[in-house]
Amino acid sequence: MSQSLVFHAPGEGITFRVHLLADDNPDVVGQVLAQLPLKSVLGHVVVSGETIWVPTRIVHLGRNNMVPRRLGAVYLYAPGQSICLTYGAITESARVNTFGSVFEEDLPHLQKLGRIVWEKTVSNPRRELVEINVRRA
Repeated sequence: MSQSLVFHAPGEGITFRVHLLADDNPDVVGQVLAQLPLKSVLGHVVVSGETIWVPTRIVHLGRNNMVPRRLGAVYLYAPGQSICLTYGAITESARVNTFGSVFEEDLPHLQKLGRIVWEKTVSNPRRELVEINVRRA
C-alpha cells in the first residue's frame, strides 16, 4: 500500500504530498485509497478556521483517530463525507479524524492553495470552482 498521496490542483498549478497514517487510522486510509483516483472540487470552511475540503463518497462507520487539529492535518469529516486539510489558523477545538499529514516542505503549497480557494469560493461574490485530483504517490 502506498504511504503517500499527491493532491494536484491543475487550474492553479499547485501540487503537494500527504503522508498517510496507515498505522494510526487504517480504516479511513483504506477507504480513501479505495476512492482513488479522485477528481473533485475544493470548498472552504467558514467557521472552523483555515481549512479546505474535498467532497467524497466515503461513508465511514469504522474506527477513528481523533486528535487535536493542527497545521497540515488531513482528516475525514464523516458527517459531511469530506476530506479536510488544515492550512492555517484553527478557530475550533473539536478533535478530528486524522489519517494523513501534509509533508512539511509542501506546506507552503497547501497554504497558497487554501488562500486561493478562500478567494474563489467564499470572499468573492462570484464563486469559481477549484478542481482537485488525488492519486497515490
